[in-house]
Amino acid sequence: MLAKDKEKGGLVWALLESAGDVNEGVQQTVAGSLITLGHQHPALVLSTIHKFISSPQTAPKVHVQSILYNAAENIVREKGNRIEDSDLINTWMDGSVKLLTLPSVAPDLQRAASGLMVALGCCPPHCNAVMESLSAHIQTGTVPSQSVVETLGLLAAGNVKGTVPYLKALLGLFVGCLPLVKQDGLKIAVSLMLSKFTEAILEAVDNKEPDPNISINSYASESAVIFEAIVNLWLRSSNADVRQEALLCLGHMSHLLPKEKLEELAGLVVTTILSLYRKTSSPFTLTSSLALIMDAVLKKQLTEGLKFHVDQLLSSLFSQVCVLPNYTEPSTVKNHYEVLRSYELLGSQYTENVMTHLLQRIENASHMQRVGALVVAKHLINSKTLSTENCYSLIPSLTTILADPNSKVVKSVTQVIVALCHNNHLNAQSGAPFITYLVKHCAGATTPIGRRPSLAEGDGESVAEVCRRVLHLLATTVESAYPLLWPHLLNFVCSAEHEASLPTTLGCLAHLANNYGVINEPETLLVGPPGPPTAPILLSRLLVLSCVPESSSGGGGGVSVGVSALKLLQGLAPQVHANVVEPWKQHLPQLLITLQDLISKSEQEPSLIQMWHDSLRDFLRSTITHINNEDYTMQIGKAQMEQVHLYEKHQTPLCFMMSLVGVTLSLISNKTFIATSLDTLFSGTSHRSVMERESLALCVGTTAASHTDLVLTHIDMWLKTADSTKKPLSFLNLIKQDTRVDEMSWTRASLVLCLGQISALAPPSVVGARVDGPIMLHLLNIINSNKSDIVNEAVLHTISNVARALTRLQDFKLRQRPLLITHLVNTLKPENLPLPVLTGVLQALRDLVALEPELNVEERTIILQSVLVATLPRLAHTDGKNEYLIRCYAQLSVLIRTIIQKDTNPATLDDVTTLLQAWTVAINDQIRLKAVELLHTALKTYHDHVTLTVEGPTNFNQTCQLLAFLTPRVSDPCGDVRSQAVGSVYMVMRIAGRYTGRAQDHIDEDLQLIKAAEGRIAVDDPMVIDELARDVGKVISNKLSFVQLRSFLSCSVVGLQDRLGSASAGLALVLTTVFTLRGHQLHQHIREILDSVYGRLEKVNHRETRQRAVQAITQLSSHNLNLVLDTLLTYPLPYERGICETFHNLGRDPKLCSETLTILTQVLERTQLFSEQPTNTEATVKIATIPPLAAISGLCELLHDLREYTPPQVEKDEDSWEKIEGGTITPEEQKQQQQQQQRQTYPASQNIIVDNFPSMAALLLITYGSYVGVMAPLHQTTSTNSKNAFNFVPNRGATTLVPVKIVLECFHSLVDVIDCKSLSTVLTSKIRDENDDTFEVFLHTVSEIVAVLVHEAPKHIERLVGCLDNQHPYEMQRVTVAAIFAQLTAEKCGGNYELLESIIDCLLGRLNDRSVHVRRLAIRGLSNFAHLQNDQVSEKLKEIIAALVGATDQRDCSGGEEMSVETQVALEALRGLAALLPRLSHDTVLQHTPTLLIRIRLFSEKSSGEVREAGLGVLRGLASVVGSSEEFKEHLHLHLLAALVHLADPHPPTVVMCKSALQALGPHLGSESMNIMLQNHLIPSGVLHYHQFITDLTKHMVIDLSDHLPFFIQATSSYFKSSEASLRRAAALLIGNLVYHCEVTEGLAVSGVSYGLQYLLRDPDPTVRTAAAIAIPLLFKHTQLL
Repeated sequence: MLAKDKEKGGLVWALLESAGDVNEGVQQTVAGSLITLGHQHPALVLSTIHKFISSPQTAPKVHVQSILYNAAENIVREKGNRIEDSDLINTWMDGSVKLLTLPSVAPDLQRAASGLMVALGCCPPHCNAVMESLSAHIQTGTVPSQSVVETLGLLAAGNVKGTVPYLKALLGLFVGCLPLVKQDGLKIAVSLMLSKFTEAILEAVDNKEPDPNISINSYASESAVIFEAIVNLWLRSSNADVRQEALLCLGHMSHLLPKEKLEELAGLVVTTILSLYRKTSSPFTLTSSLALIMDAVLKKQLTEGLKFHVDQLLSSLFSQVCVLPNYTEPSTVKNHYEVLRSYELLGSQYTENVMTHLLQRIENASHMQRVGALVVAKHLINSKTLSTENCYSLIPSLTTILADPNSKVVKSVTQVIVALCHNNHLNAQSGAPFITYLVKHCAGATTPIGRRPSLAEGDGESVAEVCRRVLHLLATTVESAYPLLWPHLLNFVCSAEHEASLPTTLGCLAHLANNYGVINEPETLLVGPPGPPTAPILLSRLLVLSCVPESSSGGGGGVSVGVSALKLLQGLAPQVHANVVEPWKQHLPQLLITLQDLISKSEQEPSLIQMWHDSLRDFLRSTITHINNEDYTMQIGKAQMEQVHLYEKHQTPLCFMMSLVGVTLSLISNKTFIATSLDTLFSGTSHRSVMERESLALCVGTTAASHTDLVLTHIDMWLKTADSTKKPLSFLNLIKQDTRVDEMSWTRASLVLCLGQISALAPPSVVGARVDGPIMLHLLNIINSNKSDIVNEAVLHTISNVARALTRLQDFKLRQRPLLITHLVNTLKPENLPLPVLTGVLQALRDLVALEPELNVEERTIILQSVLVATLPRLAHTDGKNEYLIRCYAQLSVLIRTIIQKDTNPATLDDVTTLLQAWTVAINDQIRLKAVELLHTALKTYHDHVTLTVEGPTNFNQTCQLLAFLTPRVSDPCGDVRSQAVGSVYMVMRIAGRYTGRAQDHIDEDLQLIKAAEGRIAVDDPMVIDELARDVGKVISNKLSFVQLRSFLSCSVVGLQDRLGSASAGLALVLTTVFTLRGHQLHQHIREILDSVYGRLEKVNHRETRQRAVQAITQLSSHNLNLVLDTLLTYPLPYERGICETFHNLGRDPKLCSETLTILTQVLERTQLFSEQPTNTEATVKIATIPPLAAISGLCELLHDLREYTPPQVEKDEDSWEKIEGGTITPEEQKQQQQQQQRQTYPASQNIIVDNFPSMAALLLITYGSYVGVMAPLHQTTSTNSKNAFNFVPNRGATTLVPVKIVLECFHSLVDVIDCKSLSTVLTSKIRDENDDTFEVFLHTVSEIVAVLVHEAPKHIERLVGCLDNQHPYEMQRVTVAAIFAQLTAEKCGGNYELLESIIDCLLGRLNDRSVHVRRLAIRGLSNFAHLQNDQVSEKLKEIIAALVGATDQRDCSGGEEMSVETQVALEALRGLAALLPRLSHDTVLQHTPTLLIRIRLFSEKSSGEVREAGLGVLRGLASVVGSSEEFKEHLHLHLLAALVHLADPHPPTVVMCKSALQALGPHLGSESMNIMLQNHLIPSGVLHYHQFITDLTKHMVIDLSDHLPFFIQATSSYFKSSEASLRRAAALLIGNLVYHCEVTEGLAVSGVSYGLQYLLRDPDPTVRTAAAIAIPLLFKHTQLL
């Protein structure tokens, strides 16, 4: 009884009781712990589990039993061989068998029991026992248990070697059991078991293990009886699953049957399977069974018995093969391949039956059946099942279904064709229909690019894609298909019916012609019908196909049609003509390279396409020339004319073919053929199409190069035919008059283009006479009678062609030029003129102006004005890349140069510049650029061609006007505009120099300054642009007289309001330069200039323009500082941007900076900072006064440009200004400004600020503290002369002011001057912080400022303290000083210990201040004393330590806010002690050690994480100082254990402090290994894996601290009842590892640990229960506890 109670009180038993925990994670952990214990004590754990399960008092629920059985299975699988207790094994086997045999057991539990039995059976020592135990429940005449049957099946599959010796006996036992099996589930289980038995037997027979003499015959008798019983009993079951599993079992067992029995029963089984096909939707099992049976029958050569079922088999199998597999359902795919396997088995023995069956389905069946028959045929061909004769008999039937349009049939036929070709079953005669079939179906749309499916997939690709891939495959890979393709594919090149398949056909032909055809071609291949087409026909066709440089996404490997056509021509060269072989070897490779380069370009320009077409035409001309045979050329011409109809739907090839016809006709002397061909082309041309009209004109012009008069005769005839006025009128003609007018216009447009091409291409010897005669006669008649825009556009092209043709003739004057110019100018008048028409007009004008004689003034002015108005506005709506506009501008430039060259005088230049001036200020970049470019072109041309005489003028009167509107363009945002503007200024100065008598090649040093920068100005570098503007200003100042300067200023000031900001800014910079150099001449007008510029700045939105304008004014007003400052301080706050820039400029000058600083400091010191104003609630509010705020704002702006470090920010004032003024600033501009400011330094002014830094900093910090809680003024004083500082007037802008932020911004600027980057960053974040200016925010800000200031600027600290150590009547001022001093002690005053002593005295004196905030800050300062390391202040240690230790005794009572602050005082004292103790001497700390250790223990039990953290910090300090003392060691191990547990504290900072405390305790533990671990693994910022760390640490604890282990275990157990779940969890893991690693257990209260862990297993927190479950296996050594 006692043993039983002890067992129930053990740890394993406790784990078993927790196995049913409601938390799934705990369940898994408990199961894992049981498995871990089981691996150590398998017999003990298995025995306890079995007793727990079998005990009536503790029998768990079913799902818990399943978990425990699974755990037992795991233990047995891993350690089953180590279990020698046969009684235990028998006990588990009996229990498991009992579960397997009971009918009412849950399925999950039975599966778990079955798994356990299988695990036992897989262990060789227990396999026989398991098999005997299971076999004992298989008795003849009794129904076996389904679970036992399933277990036997799993055992047979898992341990073949161990189970095979029992299989014969088991089969014998099942012979008598089968008739009694009635349940469907049991039948299925028995069938599966028998299948696995058969597989095991077959595997054993193949491997000859475990018995080398084993054979199938040994199992034949039992198998035969079972086979017959299943056939007779189960195949008739009404359950479909039973029937299918029985059939699968029969399929496997058929290999075990004797030949006679198989022959007897195979037919019945096959018949049954065939009959079941109609009753199932998933036939895979049936098909697999059928294949197995047929395989067994055929292996035993029982073909006669199966012969009677062949037809039925084929019929049933065919119905399945017709259903294509669904690749998302694996069962359908498996069934499909099983069906094909069955066909292969039948085809190997019953070939004639299979062939007859397939032929019938192919010839006379539906689409689905045809697809199925074709799939089978493909499989049989590829598997070599069908012989060559069988394949030959199959080909005629395949030919009969080639007309079937069904897509699935077509895809299946292509697969069969590939199989036939691959296996060499086709010849040239029999394969021709199939090749035609593939070519026919190559045409069609492609599917989107994606995964390329297998050919077996039904709808993965379109029919066209499949046929393209097949044809390409045959032509490039299957060598046996080459004779089928070549030269048969040539018949499809010129066929309109197969045009869509040309990409594939040509690709295949190109490959064959250059590989197979070169070796195997006959001498005369291109013989014409019925053979391949003749050479002229192919030549004409292939040249046209190569005219379009496009890549092909279809067949042919993705090669372009043009590339394939040219490669085919390479291979056919010997067949075309012997004379072209050598020339083509040179020309065709070059053409191929050109075409491939053209195709590779993403954007093909029309000019490149035209060049390619010209190359092809030259190739044809060269070919005909080399052949040199009139008849052959006639054949080419006839072939071309006959092929025109092929391109009726393809305009580009059609037009190119027409141009080729022109080339051919120009080389033919038969005028009858020429006339007939021209008439045919003219009548067949669609004159509506622009491309066809141009191509007809090119054809006619090319022909006219050799037959000019003949072509002009036809032109005259065609014009008469197209003239509707010569046709008789009738009623029907009147109805169709509108249509006829349109047709006539299109026809006349074609004829006009023909006239232009005739002029351009006719020989020079005849062109003059023909132009002055019939060509101009026809052209003028058409112009006079034309009312169509289409004809007008054609006229423009023709005029241009005629004019260019006449330039080849010397001294030829076109009499009709004035008429043509008038017509062109009139054409420009309509608005919204189409761009093609405008381009044509400009091109025609350019060509006409180039003719002799020169234009007169009226013609020139009219042309220029009309062209500029018509062209430049179009640039506003384009990016400058429009082809027509580019051509327009080029013609304009040429036109202006030509006009000035022919008449170089000021009047001509004035006409040009006057017309262009209005366009140079356009807002659009392109218009502005083109206008300035044209202006520069005009000036340069004038300078190069002007001729000056003695009697001529001596001044260039346009100088000031030109410079005034060119100067803003020097800083234009567009680099090209700047470049052209600089060149224009240079040219203006050069022209002015020419008028003053300087030679054309005179070198001027001032102008060379501009000339040198002209090449760099196009770069968008602000510094380069500004430097250029200054250079221009210098040149203007040096070159202009006083009168010219005033004229220039009066004209240029308007440029400050230029719509482009950078342009106006550049002008302001030029003005600054001018004022700097010659401002002394304008001193009487300074006030007026100030008023005018400030007034104009109100309308200027661009930031840089305003800044530079203010800079220019600063240069003029630097001598009036007092007046300027008095005026500036009267401006409302916040300051305008112009005022701020004025202060910036004042700060840059040392003298002005010093005087301004003195004035502003006096205002700040002598004026009251705020006033208290009553409110409606009888409370008072603090309102800041205006003069100090204005002085602080001015001081902030004064320091702006003196800062050594400029943080990356946009200040609030700047943001406000941008929003008010609507200006914009890009990040690039801001970055450039900051870089420029960083590069500019003002050391003299900076030294002044640095010298006054301490006093200014003290003043601003005190002001900052005074402004906490102070509101901004809502009014402004009327004037500075007012005696009352609070004389208020409305001031709306003051509502945005925050006094605290104003002071911080000013202080921010001040620290930037001394280059304190860290403090600048801190202040930047504080200024941007939108939180209220609360007291805590103020303290934090002051602490950060002082801390950074000590590190960055320690030399100013002593003077700063001297400025602060004064009496301050206001509380916030004293708080500010206390906060500064407290932080100074933390920072050691920068190492100045003498100064620190005075600060400590001040803090000690403030411990009794009436303000609790001052006292708290004083304690903080004393706490920061830990940073001191100097003996000079050691006299104050006792007083300071006593104060801190006393402050730790503060107790928090339920009270108001004041008590909460007192508690914070105590916390400050703790933190101070934690930091101070490591710095103190041993004796000093030792006297307070007992008191502090007791309080630390109390603090560790507090609920506040901050208190626990501070207590651990004090522990760390004590350990570092007095850790080796006896007083400390008395408490050492207690605090060690507490620290180890608190490593899992829920408060993260406490964990960090705990790590530090443990590292401090480490050297005093007396264990070197523990100390190393504590130092290396407890990384404060790292994440600690607590379980692993404790596991490793306790290994050393049990060795080095073995004497204290009982104490550790007892103390750790006390945390089992902690209120924090994380501490209870840590205690469980710690105590478990302590016991686990302890070798000596004497004196340890291990039983208490056991009870504690069992207690934690019932903890309400699941993580604690999990930890307890993890810890329990660690006690496995203590078997008495298990």
